[in-house]
Amino acid sequence: MLPYIIAGEVAFWALLLGGFSIRYLLRWRSISTVLLTLTPVVDLAIITLTYIDLGRGAPSDFSHGLAAFYVGFSVTFGPEIIRHFDRRFAKKYTGLPEDQLPVVPERSSMQYWLRCLVAVSITIGLLGIGIAVVGFADSFWLLYWIISAAFTALMWGVIGPLRDHLRTQRAGK
Repeated sequence: MLPYIIAGEVAFWALLLGGFSIRYLLRWRSISTVLLTLTPVVDLAIITLTYIDLGRGAPSDFSHGLAAFYVGFSVTFGPEIIRHFDRRFAKKYTGLPEDQLPVVPERSSMQYWLRCLVAVSITIGLLGIGIAVVGFADSFWLLYWIISAAFTALMWGVIGPLRDHLRTQRAGK
């Protein structure tokens, strides 16, 4: 399963970088839009392969949980990553003034934490489906990833505000 996750990550970045390279270097917007639209298909393929693997009787392992975690966070944060790259490519290759570049929203730590909670919810939902497929008796790693997802949300809620506080202190000095 781990090779599929790695291949999915490589495919995501290839579609992302290829899509923006085609858009801004070759000026082929329609083809770049198709490539960028395919990025969620990578997530769908990863989670589908995970469930197929589990459905064929494979015992759940670390990589099955990792796949759900990856997809949960990719679905939640992927569109914003794409917007950041769009802005960077546009800034570098178009010469547009700042106010005409693609917009990337500014978010507070609280807003990112709420997005993290969405990602964790998706992850736990996907893990729950995996548990339903494999059965509770063979779901140790899926349960492990539920705990990991919950801990991620907890730590994000602590570290984000702490980071903001430290940044504010440094900016004030």
